[in-house]
Amino acid sequence: MNVAAPTGGRDVPRRRRWPPRLIAGSAIIAIGIVTALLSLAWTPEPPIQIRIALRLKPPLVAGLLGTDALGRDVLSLLMLGAWNSLTIAFSAILLGCLFGTALGLLAAARRGWLDEPIMRVGDVIFAFPALISAIVIGALIGPGRLTAILAIGIFSMPVFARVARNAALQIWAQGYVLAALALGRSRGGVALGHVLPNIAGTVAVQLSIQLGLAILVEAGLSFLGLGLPPPAPSWGRMLADAQTYFGQAPWLALAPGGAIAFAVLGFTLLGDGLRDLLDPRSR
Repeated sequence: MNVAAPTGGRDVPRRRRWPPRLIAGSAIIAIGIVTALLSLAWTPEPPIQIRIALRLKPPLVAGLLGTDALGRDVLSLLMLGAWNSLTIAFSAILLGCLFGTALGLLAAARRGWLDEPIMRVGDVIFAFPALISAIVIGALIGPGRLTAILAIGIFSMPVFARVARNAALQIWAQGYVLAALALGRSRGGVALGHVLPNIAGTVAVQLSIQLGLAILVEAGLSFLGLGLPPPAPSWGRMLADAQTYFGQAPWLALAPGGAIAFAVLGFTLLGDGLRDLLDPRSR
């Protein structure tokens, strides 16, 4: 029988353990970020160097992951593609998170005449997938990095708005918030000083999940030619270039496909781990 050590009549709080999924997700994402940053300073070969004599060489024959149809090193393309794909995903989701959370806080604070229009406009935006948004934006400003960021960011705004609004409504009903209002604080001050800090964890969980979805959407946009224009590499464009040679050189699709799956898995595990860490029921 285990006997607890005496504590002098005081309860000693147990140290909370990080959820395994949070650790695994953080490790995967850290690998991706380090790889992306490393590609800015070093890659095994110049990523866009064309070497026709080395075209379609299998892994370990020419480079660790082989070469593509133009003789470019697949590992170098994959590393630089990580930078392009991750920066687009982070920029787009940060845009959607900032504006969406602000709208959700505003809707929860004002309710009534302002709440309903914000939510209905969000429903209309959410009804159009990011792909459709990218086609419209691409027709206006042309394909490129900005098109992908705007399409993914606009599509994610209603998600953050609804999550922030629902979480904020629960905080507005708490006694300490009502007391702050009774003491004369403005609704805007209460929203920023009391509501926003208490919904930050919920928004952070959604942020991690949306980053994984953004990686997939960016890959799909690049696959269809609505993302970064060539010769800038991205994982989606590598998949698009690989489809013609899949029977002859399957490694061209396996490398970017595995990278996309790896990144999405990391963000999904991070989101699940954050939810486990911040959920009061798991304490």
